[in-house]
Parts: sequence; structure tokens; C-alpha cells
Amino acid sequence: MDQLRLKNQSFAYQEKGIVSNSRLILIGFASAFFPRLLDSLGAPAVINFVHFGIVPAVFLIALFTTKTRDRKRTRTVAQLVSAIFALLITLLISTVLNGAGMPNIALQFMFQAEPFLLLTAIIAVPMTGERLEKFRYWVLGFALFNLVLAIAQSILLPLGLYPKPTGGTLQDNIGGVFGGGGGSAANYVSCTVSLYFSIYFFNHFKQSPLWLRALPVLAALYQTQVSDSKQVFMGLAIGWGLLAATNVEKPLKLIAYLSVGSIAAFVFGWMLLNLDAAFLAPYQNWTNRPIWGWDGLAAQTKFAGFRIIPTHFESPLNWLFGLGPGHTVSRLGGWVMRDYRSLLMPLGATTNQASADVWEVVYTVYLPRESTVYFPLFSWMGWWGDSGIVGILIYLYLCFVVWQKVCVDDFGKFLLLSTASFGWILTQMEEPGHVLTVACLLALRWQETREKETSR
Repeated sequence: MDQLRLKNQSFAYQEKGIVSNSRLILIGFASAFFPRLLDSLGAPAVINFVHFGIVPAVFLIALFTTKTRDRKRTRTVAQLVSAIFALLITLLISTVLNGAGMPNIALQFMFQAEPFLLLTAIIAVPMTGERLEKFRYWVLGFALFNLVLAIAQSILLPLGLYPKPTGGTLQDNIGGVFGGGGGSAANYVSCTVSLYFSIYFFNHFKQSPLWLRALPVLAALYQTQVSDSKQVFMGLAIGWGLLAATNVEKPLKLIAYLSVGSIAAFVFGWMLLNLDAAFLAPYQNWTNRPIWGWDGLAAQTKFAGFRIIPTHFESPLNWLFGLGPGHTVSRLGGWVMRDYRSLLMPLGATTNQASADVWEVVYTVYLPRESTVYFPLFSWMGWWGDSGIVGILIYLYLCFVVWQKVCVDDFGKFLLLSTASFGWILTQMEEPGHVLTVACLLALRWQETREKETSR
């Protein structure tokens, strides 16, 4: 009876206006999912920042208008809000210690916290029945559009029938809705979103024919191959391996995961060493040169920031709280401050020489220009450089709350672990289109599971 009353209360609140909150959430998601496409079609560059205002507004509206009495929902929301607030406090301390500008802290907080804000907003809003179904189809519809557009680009770009952005290779510009100028890593983000969507579709719509469920998976694999987004396979493989490690208490699952992973690794390794096929060439580029080992050029280049950034520390407190938001090699310090300098500097944004010194490695060593796998700018190092050991620990605590309270199955854990692995390759963990998609899928699975629990 209690569960039935809970469900009826949820439905009643939706009838009183919370449905509009779910629509606002979709608008917030869309504002982060589509701006690069709109930018490439001629919209002003500032459109790339609009979601930084919309998503926090949606978060606050959802928080202050929901009247649910679902204790599990309210406890989860409260823990997420507390962890988000702790992250904000840490960034404020780093800002004050290092004299960073106000745009720095605002943008850095949003790059790190925005997916958690959206995740919290979705969980705060009760969704059941038709409401949840509509939300699911809109989220999946966005992802499907990205996949279809990327495949269309792979066909139309070589024919000259699709407008090619300036710079980059043909493969770089197969970026779906995330397409921008060459070198924007849009292809990696687009492929990751497509693969996440296809895995969810394959697992969720089990009543559909197998061929139909497998079609998005095959399409996403084709997109990844044709756009030369080999890093995506690496990130997903690492996520899969870490997921297997979390199942040590479930021997059968662990054996299954390890068996599949070992067979795939063996077959792929044999192909790299023994076959001379065009589609393997990008991967053989990683294995056929003497650059490996901790003292090799690959490691020296990749982890250059860990040597360079401490040379700019002026106090022991820098080890705890870093050099300040946007002052090292996070997405903000590494790219946004460069690409939008004319827009941000008049607003009081600040920079640090540490960013330029790490970029100098990119200019002087050939490896980063061959593959972003070797790039010395990536999220985990950037966050450590910006906000120090304390900042990393607070962010990990926030992720732990999501792991404990929001991840309801192995799919959710895989989303978190694979996204964390991308944080070692480039700054994809700070790409709104990627992480907000992850937030939507995590919250969607949470809502689906909660609906089943309350209907028993």
C-alpha cells in the first residue's frame, strides 16, 4: 500500500506541473547537445556557452518545485547536492589562493559539475509511465540523430555534398552534431555517444528483433572506424576491464567479462602483428616504434604536465589546491582560454604560464600531432593542476556518490568507468555533449528502476 501511495503521489505531482520540469530538463540537455551544430551552421560562438546558464537554472527549478515524498529520491538528491557544494567550495578556495578571475571559477565549476547538476535535476523530478517513456524517447532521439548525421557525413563529405569545416582531416569532420572546426575532437565525442546509445538500445528494447537491436551497434562501430576514432575503442575497453574488476564478488560474471576481453585482445593483437590491412594502419601506428617504457618518448610526452606544472607552484598549498581554475591544462585552461580569449579576457578571466609551457611540448614533439592518445593535456591532470589533491579527492567523492546511489546496474557502472578512462586520453570528461548524455542515461536507468520498485 505504501508503494502504491508513493506512485499515486508521484503522478499527482506530475499533473500539477512537474511535467514542465521534465521538458525543461530536455531543453537543458539540448542546449548542451546541439550548440556546435548550430555554431557550424552560422550561429554566434556564444551559443556554445548558453547551456552553462540553462542547466543550473533547470537544476534550481527542479530542486525547489518538486514536492515528492519519496524518501529514497530525496536522500539521493540531498547527497548529490552536498557533494556538488563541496566541489564548489574547493574551487572557491583555489580561486582565492591563486587570484583566478570570476569567469575562471564559473566556467571550471560548470565543466566539472554540470553533468551532476543535470543528473540531480532528473532524479529530483518523479517520472513514471507515459512521462518517463516520453523522456526516454527524446533522449534516445537526440542520440540517434547524432548517429544518423555522422553516417550521412561519412557519405556526403567525400562527395562534397556536405559543408566541410575549416581544418582537420575528412575523418576529423565526421562528428555528428558535435562537428566543428578541424581538430575539435568532435569525432571522438560523437562516436562515444553513439556507442553508449546503441548499448542502451540493445539492452533495453529486448522485445524487439535481434537484428533491429544490433543495427545501432553496427552503425556506431562503423562510425567509429570510418571517423578514425580509435581512442574510443581504447576508452571503452578500459571501462570494460575496470567493470570486470568490480565484479570480483561475482565469479561467473568476472569470468565471462575476462574471457570475452581476453579473446578480443588476443585476436586484435594477432591482427596487428600479422596482417597488413588498411583498417589496422591507425592502430599499428601505436605499436611499431620504439617509443614505449616509462623513459620512452610516449610516456615523457604524455605525462609532461606532471613535471611542468609543479615548477609553477609558489606555496605548499598549491599541492593541495592547485594553481587555480583554468590555470593549467583542464579544458578551460588548455583550450577555452585560447579559443575564446577575446570573449573571456575582457570579463576578467585569468591565465597562467603553466598552460603555455605544456602546450610547448605539443609544438615541439611530433607524437601529439599524430594522435591525441599522446596529448599531454587531459582532464585528470588538468583538474589536479587546477585544484590540487583536495580538488581531485572531492571530485572522486562526488563520483562515489553517483556510483553508490545512482548506478543501478553494470551498464551505469560501465558509463562511469569508461568516461573516467577517457579522462586520461584528452578532455572528453569535460565535453558537455558527452557527460550530459551519460548523466541522462544514468538518471534514466535510475528512474526506470525506481518505477519498478514503487509499482510492486
